[in-house]
Amino acid sequence: MEATAGLVLLTAMTGQNKSVLLKTPAVHHRADGYTGATPTAIVETHKPRRGRRAHMSLALSDLPDWLSIPSNPENVSARDELHTPFGLYVLLHELTSRSRELTGTDRLLIGWSGTGGGRVGRGLRQQVTDRWVCRWARGHGLTADKPDAEGKPVPLTATLELLRLTYVELHQKPVAHTEQTLATDYLARNRGNLAAYQKVVAEALQEEVAKARARGVMARLTRADLERARTDAAAVADEYGIHATTLKRMIAGELDTVMNACVDHRGGPHAPPGEPCRASFMLCLGCPCARALPRHLPLQVLVHDRLAERRAEMTPLQWTQQFALPHAQLADLISQHDEADLADARANVTDADRAVVTRFLNRELDLR
Repeated sequence: MEATAGLVLLTAMTGQNKSVLLKTPAVHHRADGYTGATPTAIVETHKPRRGRRAHMSLALSDLPDWLSIPSNPENVSARDELHTPFGLYVLLHELTSRSRELTGTDRLLIGWSGTGGGRVGRGLRQQVTDRWVCRWARGHGLTADKPDAEGKPVPLTATLELLRLTYVELHQKPVAHTEQTLATDYLARNRGNLAAYQKVVAEALQEEVAKARARGVMARLTRADLERARTDAAAVADEYGIHATTLKRMIAGELDTVMNACVDHRGGPHAPPGEPCRASFMLCLGCPCARALPRHLPLQVLVHDRLAERRAEMTPLQWTQQFALPHAQLADLISQHDEADLADARANVTDADRAVVTRFLNRELDLR
């Protein structure tokens, strides 16, 4: 029963398939190198249904899942930190160490069976099925949310499949499977939940797009503006609310960030007056200090396209929360150009542009 409890907790914390967890080895690599950083154990696992990608590295970190943080974490013993995958793994590793010595196996989950069966006598053996989970649930008096017609508690039929499905529904992210499998094979089992999730995503997307519309897009100088600036820089600068000297520096490329030029990095809305702006360059899209020039269009188009590509790598809600606003802002900005300009912009993207955008989207350019 204790080994089964460990199996239940591993499923609830990782969302992994039972075929993976039942065969989890007690052999790991400490990715943190015992340096005092977040303790993390990397365990090599195997999921046959993945075919050529059957071998997986499962990272068990000492970071509590937001669903499993106890109400009084300060009272949790260092020996029983069951609210983090790493803490659970270390405890199971310790509790079954002697059993592994006696049985000569490297499996993490080993239990004592007091009765025999299937021509096997009582003794220590590896966990090979999840048949004890229902019995474990009954022993703890777990009940379903809704009582029966007479108002009496209904025993909860707990299975590792339901625990995995619950994890996926709560986190809305794939676990050792693709985004398509998440939507069609897991979330689709509960049509009510899927419909509610889709409604949340749609509402969040509408809200982010509304923000983009309300905030507008950065001011954009046209090629005609740049031509006029050659003979009448003061007039063009006045139209765009900047000093003529600032305009000249902007045209020379001295004030560029990633997708625009910044005309006042000490007077923006994202830092105290007089202090240098430390905000992400993504916020430039809605900043009054930002100005877009024709030479910025290739980078703007590239960032827009890269954000669209990330839809396939994330859950719809995650993408909406992180990227829907800048994607909508860029779409509005790009819509001010004709198709010929956009085609030229995509054709003129350089390797240096791609490298900068990759670093930008990986947040390597942020000040932290």
